[in-house]
Amino acid sequence: MKKIFTTWLALATLLSASALDKEDYYLAGSYQYNGITLPYRQLTLNADLPGQPLLVVQLHGGSARGNDNVAQLNASAVDSVENYLREHQAKAIFVLPQCGADRVWNESRNSYSTTMTDVVTQWLQEHIPSNNVDASRVYITGYSAGGSGTWRMVNDNQDMFASALIAAAKPLMVTAANIRHTPVYAVAGSNDQLMDYSAIKSFVESLQALDAEALYYQLNGRDHLGTCDQAFTHARLDWLLSHNYVLPQPSVTSICDVNHDGAVDVSDVNMVINAMLGKAK
Repeated sequence: MKKIFTTWLALATLLSASALDKEDYYLAGSYQYNGITLPYRQLTLNADLPGQPLLVVQLHGGSARGNDNVAQLNASAVDSVENYLREHQAKAIFVLPQCGADRVWNESRNSYSTTMTDVVTQWLQEHIPSNNVDASRVYITGYSAGGSGTWRMVNDNQDMFASALIAAAKPLMVTAANIRHTPVYAVAGSNDQLMDYSAIKSFVESLQALDAEALYYQLNGRDHLGTCDQAFTHARLDWLLSHNYVLPQPSVTSICDVNHDGAVDVSDVNMVINAMLGKAK
């Protein structure tokens, strides 16, 4: 009986959410960094549950660029993640930043002193602690141009994300050596004319060669839009949220290097002794 009630409650929650316009319940926000404005939407779920919330970031495709802070809401990928979090009654924050119409998520540093991924990185570094997010459970997803931005975010932030789920996006301006530290699941379509699946598959194989946790799945017969729509299944989101980032522990050297000269030697011992003698006086 309890299981039936829980299932009914989850279904009722989904139906009530779908009856509303997303603009009504996704909080609108804005962040500025180095003169660049980043609009975003935020959905907070089950805030009354104990513990810290997990965080899911999703980067949208190219057609949702702009400054209306609305276009990024209208994608099946958004629905897939939201429905999953609701059904699993997760204590979670789901954020959807919006890229400017004249910019792209994955940009060359030769063209911009501050790239869009720089802005997103700085925003998340502030957003995570200010929302009391569990730093070991920060996840990133993206599709199409947002998938390319996701590859770049993982490449540039090796100690931020527990895992990443990427749909219909080639890895550009990134290296396998940088990405291998983060578990990645890439989904590609065999009929995608915009993002060649063979390039995506080849890059995942290069990650696997480095013993990285990297998965590749090919949606046979699917074009670009079909891949974006169908990539975010419950099974793949299960995989995404099953990971926890293990925060690095300070090494013995970093703890004992009292004078911060990069080495542990007699000078560090003398500093400790002098400090203790001074306190004893």
